Amino acid sequence: MKKLFCLIAFLVTMQVWGQNEVILKKYFDLTKNTYDSLQILQKQYLQMKFETEKEARNLYEKNMESLRKTAGAVDALNKSLSALKASLSATEYFSAVAALNNPTNEDLGFRLESEILKVIDDKILKKAKLGTKKVSRFRQIVSNIINNPITNLITSNIPVVNSITSVVNLVNHTIIDEDSVTPDDLKIFNQEIKKYVAHYENLARISAELEKQSQELNIRIEAVESLLNDFVKNSTADLFPEAKNLDNQSTNDLIRNYFNYAKIDATIKSIEKKYTQAGKIDYVKIFEDGRVHYSIVGRQKLDFLGDEISRVASEYLNSLESYHKNLIETLQKAQELSPDKTKISLKIESLNKQYKNLRNSFEQSLDLKTMRSRIAEVPKY
Repeated sequence: MKKLFCLIAFLVTMQVWGQNEVILKKYFDLTKNTYDSLQILQKQYLQMKFETEKEARNLYEKNMESLRKTAGAVDALNKSLSALKASLSATEYFSAVAALNNPTNEDLGFRLESEILKVIDDKILKKAKLGTKKVSRFRQIVSNIINNPITNLITSNIPVVNSITSVVNLVNHTIIDEDSVTPDDLKIFNQEIKKYVAHYENLARISAELEKQSQELNIRIEAVESLLNDFVKNSTADLFPEAKNLDNQSTNDLIRNYFNYAKIDATIKSIEKKYTQAGKIDYVKIFEDGRVHYSIVGRQKLDFLGDEISRVASEYLNSLESYHKNLIETLQKAQELSPDKTKISLKIESLNKQYKNLRNSFEQSLDLKTMRSRIAEVPKY
C-alpha cells in the first residue's frame, strides 16, 4: 500500500517535471542570449518547485481529509452493523408471537386443552361406554398431554402438534373395542382435530422460515464484521505503527483505542509538526512518511461494506414483512377455531402495532442515512 502511494507521488512529481521540460526546450530553441536563458531557467526551476509542492500539498490534504472522514465512516459502519445484529435478537414482537405456540395461551380466544376436550366429548365420549371413572381419567390424561408437550423429532419437531398427535393416538387406542363409536365418528373427530394441527403447523412454519433466513443473514453479518475489523485493523497499523496486539482487538476496541477522529487528528498534527520548518510544511518531504498515505482500494472497501450492510438490512426487512403478513393470515384463519373472534382482532391489532414499532426502531437504530452520508464524505480518487 505504502509503495503504491510513493509511486503515485513520484509519478505526480515526474509529470510536472516532464511538462516543464517541454517548456524549457521550447524556450532554449527561441532564446540565444545566454544571460537571458539563465534567468529564465532559474525562473522555471522556481515555478517547477512551486508546482511540485502544490501538487504534493493537494494530494497530502486530500489524504488527510480522507483519513479524518474515514474515522467517521468507520464509526457509522460499526454502529449500523451492531444495530443490524441486535435487531435479529429477540424482541417484544417475537416474544408475543412465540407465546401463541404455547398450548395454555388464550390470546386468540381459545385454550387448546378446552377445545380438544370439547371435540372429544362431542364426537367420542358421548357415544363411548367407558364409565364415569374411566372418562374422568381419560380426560385428565388428555389434559396432561396437551399442557405438557414433549418434542419428538421422529413425528414432528412442533411440541403442540406432538401433543395433539398423542391425543389422537390415545383416542384411537381407547375406543378400538367400542362398537358404539363408528369409523365415521372417528373421521369427523380427526377432521376437527386437524384444524388445530394446521393452525400450529402454520405458526411453526412461518417462524421456521424467518429463523432460517435470520441464520443466513447472521452468517453474512459475521462476514461483514470480519471485513470491517480487518479494514480498521490494517488502517490502524498504517497510521499507528506503534500499536501492539491489534489482532486480538474487536472493532469497538480498535475504534476506541486508535481509529477515532480525535486520535487521528492528533496524529496528523504531530506528523505535520515533524515536517514543518520556519512555519511551513514541506509537502514533498512529508510523503516520505508512510502514515500520510491513503489507499484507493481502502476507499473502495468502504463502499463495499456500506453496500453490503444496506443489502442485508433490506433483505431482513423483506423477511420481516413476509413473516408478519403470513402471521396475520394465519391468525385470521384461526377465527374458525375461536368462539371469541374479538380476541383475535385485538391480537392482530396489537401485533400490527408491535411490528410497526419494531420496523421503526430497527430503521432508526440502523441509521443507514448517516452511514451512507459518512461514506460519501470520504473523497474518491
